[in-house]
Amino acid sequence: MAANASLRTRARGYARRALERWRGQLADVENTPGLGLLCVLGATTGALAGGVILLLYGAIQAIRLPLFAVFDNHGDTFVSADLAFRIAVPVIGALILGLLVEWWFKSLENGIVHVIERLMYYQGLLPLRAALVDLAATAIAIATGQSVGREGTAVHTGAFTGSWLARRLALPNNSVRTLVGCGVAAGIAASFNTPLAGVIFAMEVVMMEYTIAGFAPIILAAVTGSLVTLELPNLHPQLTGAADHFHALELPAMTLMGLLLGVIGGGFTRVAGAFAPKLANVRISLRLALAGLVTGLLAIVFPQIMGLGFETVNHALAGEFLIGMALGIGAAKLVATLFAVAAGMPGGIILPMFVTGAGLGSAWGSLVGAELNLPVSGPGLYALLGIGAMMAAVLQAPLSALVAILELSGQTAMVLPGMLVIIAALVVSRRVAVSDSIFRLLLRRRGLDYRNDPISQYLRRASVLTTMNRKFRVLAAQTTRAEVRKALDARIDWLLIRPEEGRLQLIRPDELERALAGDAEIDEEAEIDLMNIPAHRADTFAIDVRASLQEAYDQFESTEAEALIVQRTSRVGNAGATPYGILTPAAVSATYRR
Repeated sequence: MAANASLRTRARGYARRALERWRGQLADVENTPGLGLLCVLGATTGALAGGVILLLYGAIQAIRLPLFAVFDNHGDTFVSADLAFRIAVPVIGALILGLLVEWWFKSLENGIVHVIERLMYYQGLLPLRAALVDLAATAIAIATGQSVGREGTAVHTGAFTGSWLARRLALPNNSVRTLVGCGVAAGIAASFNTPLAGVIFAMEVVMMEYTIAGFAPIILAAVTGSLVTLELPNLHPQLTGAADHFHALELPAMTLMGLLLGVIGGGFTRVAGAFAPKLANVRISLRLALAGLVTGLLAIVFPQIMGLGFETVNHALAGEFLIGMALGIGAAKLVATLFAVAAGMPGGIILPMFVTGAGLGSAWGSLVGAELNLPVSGPGLYALLGIGAMMAAVLQAPLSALVAILELSGQTAMVLPGMLVIIAALVVSRRVAVSDSIFRLLLRRRGLDYRNDPISQYLRRASVLTTMNRKFRVLAAQTTRAEVRKALDARIDWLLIRPEEGRLQLIRPDELERALAGDAEIDEEAEIDLMNIPAHRADTFAIDVRASLQEAYDQFESTEAEALIVQRTSRVGNAGATPYGILTPAAVSATYRR
């Protein structure tokens, strides 16, 4: 029994030491061991995120199928449903959802904006309750025909899996950030079967940076996320029917379409950003019901705007809509989505932009071909390009838009016109909206701003473990000259004094040596008080060992601390915690001034 207990104790000790060693390697992901471990964790995150997407899909179907079976006898789509059904379901569904939030959920933190906010202000810590509420609320919203997509929740729940895994392993915060990005990519990839678009979206929209160290684990996460849902074709509707060739004479017409859709997308962003704060003062049940009412009324004439809308997009790509119908669907979807976004309806904005772009693009293609008598490839091609233009204009994510339409349509011939239209829409929308994206604009309306300058990018990626000074010794304030001499002989850079009360103090060894130089005759075992030594003692604050250099930089700015003590503790400032290293403002600034 004693031998078994001893063996278990040694095994636990070995596991703790191995985990500490891995955490140290993950703090510096630019090195090969740290990057390899992060790739393994990224792949694991992708698999977990894929499983969560299956849960979301199942929740939507569990609500949607009984809803149609009980209340509608004309099919299983909103387009074929009765008029009363199309009006009542989104209004009642939105009202019920709002009441659930008020009475049960209590709060509704959802979507991509929430993920970016948590990355910026909470080191990527995503609460379980918020993720579960978002999943349930989005399932209700989509099943009742609201003008939202599922990708907002796919990103949120995927990011949660990365955050959860990182927190369970107590990883450094710079690694938490990367695993959250892995979850974002896996969420998009698993939801649409677009692994490359998931990678680009995670780095372009959410993390807002491109790094070699970030690419590898995020790519693996997107692959494993897609593999989990690969055999479910109904989960990954494909865009079909668009023409796969174009005429050179069409390029001016395509460019003009990109410019017009850029104006529309930029205007949508500005209006949504201005409208959201006003609706924020209204009870959530009422504002969600308002969004549902708008959707229901518009669906009287254009039922195609309800739900996810992949069927509508494919009809537009096949050129099946006349000019008036295509234009009406695009405009109605844009208005319904505007109210949904401003009201805070749970869900995503990417799929609504698919429908809007496909409708408006199809209308433009038909107009160019029929009214202007120009040789065109057909409205389907313009519908496909319209999707990319609206994504670029609203999300300010040109690469994500281009890759998404290529992966979903499988038409690589669209690269040249796609790039032309997307850049035209992007440039004009930035001029109109004066914003990077709808997500950053909504963040600003909350009084938040996402710093994304090169220095902030670097500091968020680096851990305090890679920069802190480990050449120090810790002494109690009441000690002996012999203990001081022993510490000084170790060639340290700092002596850390632990007083009986108050924060830890730092003193330079050379100052301490000068202060004690005149006391050579004092007994080596005599007690001295280091707090009374005539030398400069730096006032310190504590920072957790998992923190990034961005957190250290912010703490220096907010506290004016002369140094930070890196330690592992659940209570920052706990004087009894074990110090890992010393961090100074000069050390932090030196990392990005090299």
